[in-house]
Amino acid sequence: MKFPPPALSIQGKRRNPPQHENLFFKIATAALITLTSPIWIPLLILLLPFKRRRERRKREEDLARAAMRASLPKEPQPPTDPELERRRELARQTNKRTHPKISILYDPIRDDPAYAWAIEEAGRRAMKEVDPSFQMGSCHLFWRLKKEILKEEHGITWYSPREMNPGVIYD
Repeated sequence: MKFPPPALSIQGKRRNPPQHENLFFKIATAALITLTSPIWIPLLILLLPFKRRRERRKREEDLARAAMRASLPKEPQPPTDPELERRRELARQTNKRTHPKISILYDPIRDDPAYAWAIEEAGRRAMKEVDPSFQMGSCHLFWRLKKEILKEEHGITWYSPREMNPGVIYD
């Protein structure tokens, strides 16, 4: 099959078509031939058992992993303080909900007027000791300082929001 000679430009020199046009034409032609050719059907039939074997092996590995996880002993729960459990239960009954979907418990001792002034003052003192920029993770330092101040100076056992809500992650 002969192609016509390339077109001549105005100056009489031959103009070559850009290479990417030829490449695109070659790729499109190869794709069309491959898709319309019946050769891919036997190839697919030949490759299907390998695909099925790989899928079966993956399923077996997943089942083996699940069985291994099930056979491992469960992580023991840390011993809980009975006073902490009592306050969590009291908080579940008495805490006011600030959000309709989120229920964060706080230590109910803060609602007791006999201790409220000490808790407020310890919070102010702890806030002064924490860096004023208050970066992420500073809440844990704040709560630890507040707890220490309340325990040492007032003899009050106070539980932080982290201790009251074990499933919640604070930053």
